[in-house]
Amino acid sequence: MSLRTTLRDHLVNVWVGDPWYGSSGRKILDGISAADAAARPVAGVQNIWEVVLHLVAWTDEVSHRARGEMAKAPTRGEWPAIPSPADDAAWKRTLAELGAARQAVLDAIEQSHEEDFHLPVREAEGASHTQRSRAQMLSGLMEHDVYHFGQIALLKKAIPRAAAGRE
Repeated sequence: MSLRTTLRDHLVNVWVGDPWYGSSGRKILDGISAADAAARPVAGVQNIWEVVLHLVAWTDEVSHRARGEMAKAPTRGEWPAIPSPADDAAWKRTLAELGAARQAVLDAIEQSHEEDFHLPVREAEGASHTQRSRAQMLSGLMEHDVYHFGQIALLKKAIPRAAAGRE
């Protein structure tokens, strides 16, 4: 199996598949309303919406880096603000942005040559040079997503059952 196929399949499995460690991102996000996403059941902690926007920002940045662009902080910022109004339409747009960012990563993988995955991520002059390969970066995106999906799962459980419409 090629590295391209391995990376793509692992990302898709984390996002919408049946990963061995538990629920995929799709399953975790399923049934979360805008009100749930904007709720702050744990004081001092990002809410679900903020975490999803963070995922969008970094997924978008990784797609640029996977295409060979210079590494930088996400254009949207690391923790973009929740849109106002924070209603169902805005939540659906946020989820659609996450889907589009994921598709951009998959497109970058598909358009890459097998050798490209072994190239280092391009960093600006004077940056701390980690010399991570594009494959390592894409693996890091999976790890990043799994970490934050775990956060979302815990936040989802912390939302008061009556307010969330759960039994």
